[in-house]
Parts: sequence; C-alpha cells; structure tokens
Amino acid sequence: MKKTIIALLVVLAAVVTAQSPQKFSYQAVLRDAKNELVKEQTVGMRISILQGSDHGRALYVETHQPKTNTNGLISLEVGGGQIVSGSMGVIDWSKGPYFILTETDLTG
Repeated sequence: MKKTIIALLVVLAAVVTAQSPQKFSYQAVLRDAKNELVKEQTVGMRISILQGSDHGRALYVETHQPKTNTNGLISLEVGGGQIVSGSMGVIDWSKGPYFILTETDLTG
C-alpha cells in the first residue's frame, strides 16, 4: 500500500509540473484621454505575449472585445480570445522573461 501511494505521488508530481497555463485571468480599469472611466462600453483589445523584453518578439497574439462595467473594469482570460498568431500551448515558460502587451481601442 505504501509503495502504491508513493508511486501515485510521483506520477501526480510529474503531471502537475509538466502542464503550462493555457489561460490566465487579466483585469484592467480603462480610462480615456481625459482620465475619465470608460463605463459600460464594448472595447477592442489586442493582447500579446512578448519574449525577452517589453519590445521582444511576440510569441502569441489574440484579440478580445470585452465590455466594461460601471466602474470601467474589464475582465478577460488571456488564452481565450480570437487567436491572431502563435499558440499558448507551445510557449516554453522556462525561457522567460515574458511580458504582456495590451493595446486598447476604446471605439471597439
């Protein structure tokens, strides 16, 4: 019984460490050029994961069209948008650092 539990823990540890994230949560409060909250409005967003620096190569790019709430807050899942290029599943997170570039079009 003890050997079975140890073997199960070893297998579980291998499975848990081998998985990379396919999605992760992102939130932001949006303000316009006049520093006013963008309330209850659909906006266009492009999210890019860059490797190496904040001007690095884009390994993954996707778009979203979230709607802000009454406080100007948007919530989305990076990895759950419309894919433009790349794949979240093939990013080798051990080869970081990685940066997130967010671009927003307040007109949608």
